[in-house]
Amino acid sequence: MQYDPITIKKTKKIFNWILTGIGCSYLIITFFPVFLFANKLEYKNFSVYYHSNDININELKLVLDKSEKLLKGTELFKIGITQDIFICSSYNEFTFFAPISRKAYGINNPISQNIFLTKSSISGNYILRNGDENNKYSLSGVIAHETVHSLLRNELGLLKYKLLPLWKNEGYCDFIANESSFDEKKGLTDICNDEVNSESASFKYFKFRKITQYLFEDRKVSLNKYLDEDFDLENINNNLKEKYCTQQSI
Repeated sequence: MQYDPITIKKTKKIFNWILTGIGCSYLIITFFPVFLFANKLEYKNFSVYYHSNDININELKLVLDKSEKLLKGTELFKIGITQDIFICSSYNEFTFFAPISRKAYGINNPISQNIFLTKSSISGNYILRNGDENNKYSLSGVIAHETVHSLLRNELGLLKYKLLPLWKNEGYCDFIANESSFDEKKGLTDICNDEVNSESASFKYFKFRKITQYLFEDRKVSLNKYLDEDFDLENINNNLKEKYCTQQSI
C-alpha cells in the first residue's frame, strides 16, 4: 500500500494541531480552574474552592485560622494578600492538576500560584497523600507550607525563586508550617546514624526543616541571609549531630 506524502503531511499537521489544542486547554484549566469547583469560601487571606456541600464552613474557617497563625511566623506574610486554594475530592482529580507530583499533599503552581490539595478531612484537619507511608500531614500545615511558596516567589521574583536551592525552599516552608510528615524520633535517629534515605522525600524535607530550624534558632540568621548566602551543609549536619545525637539512643 502506497501512502500519499501530501496526505501524511496533512495528517501530521492536524494531529499536531489537536495536541496543541489539548495542551492549551489543559493550561487554561489549570490556570483558571474555578468553574470546576461548585463552592467557594472567602475568608481572611484565603479563597478556598471545593466540591462538597457537606463541608462545614465553621470547621474550614478553623483550619484557615490555624494556617494563618503559622504564616504569621514569617515576616513575608502580609495582611491583604489573597491565596487561592483548590481542594480536590480524590487522588485522581489531584493527579489531573499535578501529574508530576501526584503523590504529594499539594502543589503550588509557580506561575498562577494556585494551590491544589489532594483529598482532605476538614473536620479532622488532616490530609492524606497517595502513598503507603509518611502519608499524613495536618491540612492547616499543608496550606501554610504551600502559601509560603507563594510568599517566597513574590519576594524573590520567579527567576530567583526557581534558582533557590531545594533545601532552602522546602525547608523554610516546612519550618513555618512547623511540621514534617516524617516521624520526628526516627528522623533524628537517622540523622545521627548518617542514614541517607535517598528514596524518601519525606525524610529529605524533615532534614531540610531541621537545617532551617538550626539556622534560625541557633545561629540566629536573618531571612535575607538565609535566602541569599551559601551555607556549608556538611558543617551544619555535624552541628545537628552535636545538638541531637547525645539525646538519641543509637
